[in-house]
Amino acid sequence: MAGKSATLEQGSDLHAAEATSFDGAKLIPNEYLCGYCDLVRDLGGDAGALLAAGGIDGSSLQQRGGKIPLLATAMLLENSARALDCADFGLQLAERQNGALMKPLDRLICNAPTLGDIDRYIVSHMEAYSSGIRATLERDAERRMYFFSFQLLLDDFVSCPQIAEQINLLAHNSSMALTGGVARAREVWFSHPRAGCAINYARRFGAPVKFGQPFDGVFYTDADFESKVVGRDPGVFASEYRAITERFPAHLPGLEVRVRQAIVRALAEEDCTREQVAASLGVHSRTLQRRLCRIGTSFESLRDEVRRSLAARYLARSDLRLAEIVHRLGYSEPAVFSRSCRRWFAATPSELRRHLTR
Repeated sequence: MAGKSATLEQGSDLHAAEATSFDGAKLIPNEYLCGYCDLVRDLGGDAGALLAAGGIDGSSLQQRGGKIPLLATAMLLENSARALDCADFGLQLAERQNGALMKPLDRLICNAPTLGDIDRYIVSHMEAYSSGIRATLERDAERRMYFFSFQLLLDDFVSCPQIAEQINLLAHNSSMALTGGVARAREVWFSHPRAGCAINYARRFGAPVKFGQPFDGVFYTDADFESKVVGRDPGVFASEYRAITERFPAHLPGLEVRVRQAIVRALAEEDCTREQVAASLGVHSRTLQRRLCRIGTSFESLRDEVRRSLAARYLARSDLRLAEIVHRLGYSEPAVFSRSCRRWFAATPSELRRHLTR
């Protein structure tokens, strides 16, 4: 994940919400847009018009416990950034929001023992917040860092840098607020190219920010994860923990999800073989293939699906040359990638790129 030398430990306490296929009905609490209308007004825009153009009823944002479509929310932030000529729109929105945005998990989060416990609970119970977001927690043993990442389970062709930047800054700001400034993001990853001025990211995160990475997320040290939550109430935590686990049982990662994640990492490290992926998961390659066969798939099939998803994301980026995309996907030569594109999309890489970037 962080280079060939990095080793990842995925213990039983590192959970991930199970992936689901694209579903336009995936929802997110309407509080996720708190502060949106004020920000648009301050930037000289018409929030009502932008919401209506995005298919979101402005009055729904005032409804207690309301839900709005995740895809519409993500695209609203993209369209708002363009319409207002505000490259850091998602970051500005995050700055206006407090950390208590994750109902019904908010009381559990605010009273958890440590930051590490918070991230584990979020990962295990993300379905309680939104079925359209998958959170993952991994440990890079060599760097002695934890990586808290997220993925929006939307269409491969959707690019959502604004909401990605908003989520990462919310995670960073919440970590600081909940631990009294002790814990903070030590490194920040975005899968998209840099949208705004480098100084804006440096000022807000106070840590190295890297773009064009395999995942979106933030790194924390072991000490950060052990940081105590200030003002926590053990009684409230115990009560909330019982309520959440009863209503929303923990979602452990299925084998297919874990293999997909390992494939993405292996592609980034330029060693995406069945043997390498199996080793990263702590099993023999024949054992991995046998287990995948039991659930009706194979390593080769999953690698092909991951490559397809990444190809759509990469081709939508005008900053990546085709040769770089071929390299990132682990192909030996452009002709092989071209054949795969024709099979996946009935179009050449160049044709698909023109369609995605027009």
